[in-house]
Amino acid sequence: MTRRSLPVVPSLSVNLYADDVLADSRDVFARIREAGPVVWLPRRQMYAIGRFADVRAALRNDAVYRSGAGVAANRLSNHLGRHTTLFSDDEAHTRRRKVLMRSLAAKALVDIEPQVDARADALIERLLATDWFEAATDFSAHLPIGVVAELVGGPEGGERLLRWAAATFDALGPMNRRGLRSARISFGLLLYTLRLGAAGVSPRSWAAAVFDARDRGQISTRQARGLVIDFVAPSLDTTILASTHLLWVLSRHADGWDEIVADPSLIPAAVVENVRIASPIRGFTRRLSHDHEIDGTPLPRGSRVVLLFGAANLDETRFPSPESYDIQRPNGAHVGWGNGPHACAGANLANLEMQALLRAMAPTSAVWPPATPLGCATTHSRASAGSPPASASNQPA
Repeated sequence: MTRRSLPVVPSLSVNLYADDVLADSRDVFARIREAGPVVWLPRRQMYAIGRFADVRAALRNDAVYRSGAGVAANRLSNHLGRHTTLFSDDEAHTRRRKVLMRSLAAKALVDIEPQVDARADALIERLLATDWFEAATDFSAHLPIGVVAELVGGPEGGERLLRWAAATFDALGPMNRRGLRSARISFGLLLYTLRLGAAGVSPRSWAAAVFDARDRGQISTRQARGLVIDFVAPSLDTTILASTHLLWVLSRHADGWDEIVADPSLIPAAVVENVRIASPIRGFTRRLSHDHEIDGTPLPRGSRVVLLFGAANLDETRFPSPESYDIQRPNGAHVGWGNGPHACAGANLANLEMQALLRAMAPTSAVWPPATPLGCATTHSRASAGSPPASASNQPA
């Protein structure tokens, strides 16, 4: 096929970052998938990819889809994030991620699993004794805030870390009012890490581990501080959104909950299917290092492209009845936590925390009645939340 005969890229006048789209992206995601393998978004002057196979292939092709020029939809965040693992490529990315995964790999988290389980057991016992509870605040935030703040080992508490983490995701969108407001808040996390040193963190903590790597000459001081952002940002906001969606989806699908109670070995599959539907990370952008084609559709070098994880996870050509929650779904592998070399570093911890909550809930055989769906979203992370579900002996709020 000659360049002259290449198909024209379809254009869609949609705003991925409008409040109503952030609250419920399904219709816009479907339009993008239906329009073609690549769609031009004139409002943001960037391309979008929403089909599962294309998104996954792009995530795995880091030689063309580059993160070092930033994964945000604005220049400021792409500049400020350049010392983090998320905003890096090649040897720099490999070196930084290796340091991160010493703390976040599945094997590294084995030692903290009993602690997480104990926290989850105590939480569920306390919530079952209440008349009602708020899902996101009382159920979903408890483990991430308590566990991450302790493991990071810095001087700040979990509540402030959560505020910074949520703002950091919001600041990855365009610099509209939401982005500007969030950028101001997220500067707090940047300033916090810039003041951080080995003497100010807890021994044997995650932060201590990155400063140890600095002392061994594996990373610089500035990179060590950037890795603290990598610990905080992906371990709080997205986990809370995914956990809230987990509670909501099980309250809407009693058969799924019954399957878990009858066979707790299904808990890992239940979490996987939840993350697919929730897609707590809506997507990140990349910049193309070379001219590229997808199914004959051209993408020019230097283009900014948003890879829509959430759209890919609802692709009916990959997942029949994609909006249905099916623990027994065959071929359930998704891109909810990304894929390839830049897959979410905090995914193992997030999955561990959600599994711990289900392990604590299952023996109670509690019935979680239907909840009223509420929107719960940031610019680059989202989930369908629920109103306060309760145990069988309580009334829903």
